[in-house]
Amino acid sequence: MMKKEGFSNQWGFILAAAGSAIGLGNVWRFPYLCGQYGGLSFILMYFLVILLICNPLMVAEIAIGRASKSNFIDAYKVIGKKIGLKYLKLWSFCGGWMALFGLLMIISFYFLVAGWVLFYFLETLNGHLFIISEEGFSQEFNNLTQSFSVQYVCGAVFLLVTALVVMAGVKQGIERVGKYAMPALFLIFILLSVRSLTLPNADEGIKFLTTVDPHFWGFNAEGFKPTLLFETFVAALGQAFISLSLGFGVLLVYGSYLSHKENLFKAVRRIEIFDTLAAVLSAVIILPAIFAVGLAPTSGPGLTFISLPMVFQQLSGGYYWSIAFYLLLLIATLTSTMSVFEGMTNLFMDKLKFTRIGAVSFVVLLSGLGFTAVTASFSGVWGIKILGRDIFSLFDYLSSTYTIAIVSLTMALFVGYNAMKPIIHNIRKSAVVTTGFVRYFLFTLRICAPLGLTLLLILAIFKG
Repeated sequence: MMKKEGFSNQWGFILAAAGSAIGLGNVWRFPYLCGQYGGLSFILMYFLVILLICNPLMVAEIAIGRASKSNFIDAYKVIGKKIGLKYLKLWSFCGGWMALFGLLMIISFYFLVAGWVLFYFLETLNGHLFIISEEGFSQEFNNLTQSFSVQYVCGAVFLLVTALVVMAGVKQGIERVGKYAMPALFLIFILLSVRSLTLPNADEGIKFLTTVDPHFWGFNAEGFKPTLLFETFVAALGQAFISLSLGFGVLLVYGSYLSHKENLFKAVRRIEIFDTLAAVLSAVIILPAIFAVGLAPTSGPGLTFISLPMVFQQLSGGYYWSIAFYLLLLIATLTSTMSVFEGMTNLFMDKLKFTRIGAVSFVVLLSGLGFTAVTASFSGVWGIKILGRDIFSLFDYLSSTYTIAIVSLTMALFVGYNAMKPIIHNIRKSAVVTTGFVRYFLFTLRICAPLGLTLLLILAIFKG
């Protein structure tokens, strides 16, 4: 039997898991949602969601991996057999196979977006972004998204780099990259945050980030409207799961590499601190800068690839700040893509008995096929629409709502109602588990998480 790989120590695990969490979801999605849901109002709701739902689920997912020492499909079977649980195939399908479907969709469209980041980094380096007129930024991005060849080459380069890192192994590849990438990432975060806060007209953005708007919690002149509170809560919940890499099986796989000697509570707390700090710093970098030049925060690609280049053009030393920002995006994207790659590599090594090189090659093949389909559909080469969406939009929608909710709901029910004893026993090997924590753990996994995730699913179904 092939020896299970592992991290050198707790910090190797923390940096790798934090790298998995800190990605494009932090750098472009979190600031956009802050802009849409009232700045500090959204940030405080996000903190509440992490405390009441995400923290126990992170502990549960990592503990499932560490207790089973298995991949994210077989983990439920390994623990379930020990406790005599029925319907193991159903648990494995909802918690494991759904995670695989989600990862396959994510890896298919993530390399397209990674290609955009690489393209803009190169465009910044050669100075091209600084000779475009203000009206030309939208056209620049449109030209990129309509070019199959440019997007495909840039995305393929990123795919190859990711594969090489994962092929090197857990310690020599993933852990080593995390060891150097994460300090570099936060150094750039801090430098860009300081620059943004010291812009001449950044006051409006700073005020926006430090003021609660009760409207987004449902309170306005007409009284209390629970639908507004519900909408803000669901937005914060979805962002928290994406940001922390919950519900994809990646943390479970990383947990299977974690020694039983390492304190799980401390590890999870540090991952959450790093991830939340990255998200908040992203908002501090982007929103004051956007407000300073009189622009409104827009969603997704528009914020990162249209609005921000306009900001950099108007900054003193903007060329260097632009390089720093897109380098930040490159590092964050790489640490996320390699974790998704590793999740699937671990699965195929376990299930199909591949060597690491063979498993990585198989993941390259699968992700390459998906990436090709997404790029062709998005650029208009293929006029394929499914449920009225191009493949990019469909994969993004399904993976960021349905698969996350189903996998996370499965984890909550599995641990909360069935496997609490073996999971608590595993946690106790390295940490003191108080009665208060067990009650909090049970309350969250049995009530808070299922309720919140069910609401997320209902909203996804009604919004279509």
